[in-house]
Amino acid sequence: MPRRWAHLAVVAGCVLLSSSTVWAQVAPPLGVAGQFGALGNSGVTGATGSGVLVTGDVGSSPTPSISNFPPSSTVPPFIVRTLNDAVVQQARMDAIAAYNAMAAQGPGTVLPDNLATVGVLGPGIYSFASGAPDLPASATLTLNGGGIFIFNVGSSLTANVMSNVTGTANPCNIFWRVGSSATLNGNTFRGTVVATSAITVGSGATLTGRALAGMGATGAVTMAGSGGNTIGGCAVPPPGCPPIILSPSTLPNGTVGAVYSQAMTGSGGVAPYTFTVTSGTLPAGLTLTTAGVVSGTPTTPSSSTVTIRGTDANGCFASITVTIVIGPAQPPGCPVVTITPPTLPSATLGLAYSQTLTLTGGTAPATFVVTSGTLPAGLTLTPAGILAGTPTTMGSSAVVVRGTDANGCFAEIPYTVVVLGPVPTLAQGLVVVLGLGLMSLGYLRLRSRARAS
Repeated sequence: MPRRWAHLAVVAGCVLLSSSTVWAQVAPPLGVAGQFGALGNSGVTGATGSGVLVTGDVGSSPTPSISNFPPSSTVPPFIVRTLNDAVVQQARMDAIAAYNAMAAQGPGTVLPDNLATVGVLGPGIYSFASGAPDLPASATLTLNGGGIFIFNVGSSLTANVMSNVTGTANPCNIFWRVGSSATLNGNTFRGTVVATSAITVGSGATLTGRALAGMGATGAVTMAGSGGNTIGGCAVPPPGCPPIILSPSTLPNGTVGAVYSQAMTGSGGVAPYTFTVTSGTLPAGLTLTTAGVVSGTPTTPSSSTVTIRGTDANGCFASITVTIVIGPAQPPGCPVVTITPPTLPSATLGLAYSQTLTLTGGTAPATFVVTSGTLPAGLTLTPAGILAGTPTTMGSSAVVVRGTDANGCFAEIPYTVVVLGPVPTLAQGLVVVLGLGLMSLGYLRLRSRARAS
């Protein structure tokens, strides 16, 4: 009996040790890498066609080679980082630290390489028989539970076409440490994939998580095919970031052929700030420096709306959307022309409105047009400069109006058109009653005076 109980004690101890191996998993600290959806070492290549939509920053360090962005793009406020800046460098170092932290947690439970045969998995640490797990075509891997999943892959990871990783597990709690390359060609895949070399996300494949490639000497993230799929869902800005304010909130308009320069600044965070355009395209001839200077010589009349992101030294950021209107070049020898009035009177909802604009200093006749913004509903501007109509909605509208004289010389002026609420009026019946009351009051006063006399 004593020997039997001793044997059971040994078995129980082994079970407890095994259980602690499976359940002692800890999410690796991602640091700055946590704000990335796709991070490479030797580059990131987006899909062609409709592109891949990435929720998270995109960058590569030490080789900042980013291609096919656009048509691939990021979801604001995340950006494509085209430089090997301090944020991307720190992200790669943090990703390497996360890779090593997962390796240090040990092999855990050893699974067969064929992921279609493992059934349903709960939170834990897992490795594979030969170190090269494969999810066959049309197969499903189910991950359930609210804990952390660590998959230590010795060499390559492959998810074949039409395969899926599903289950109740939070994708942001799933981590794949891959010893070489990862090929994700299935319909869906979940988790943060941290690979020593390359990561390929196939056409139509959706990765809910992150693709962090090149923890070794080299490695790129490649989004194959014609796009239409997504990467992301777990990237977050760095925690503890203060509110950051970017200034100015609007940028001045420019003119074709005239030198343009406008500096942007950030406040609230830690200097220096790095500025990038995250969506839209600056007018032809203008560029934005990383120091925040929009400058150049515009070459084409246009109206461009862009989103600019400013990131401080700690990776905290803010974004603003601005519109830059570039007007055509003035003909040579133009006099100074101005538009009056300098401001517009407010309009009233439901009441007719009319205001005449004039151009002084040029040659008549002048023509007028709105070059930026939208007038309040119900109001129009005629070529002769008459702003008129009956407003149908309350609010404030910012527009830019250009007046051009007979020789092509012009001026532009920004207007804010305010539509106020209707003037309160009394109901018709109440007006009648009030009128009768006043008449009666007047009659009584007259009688009172007559008696007094």
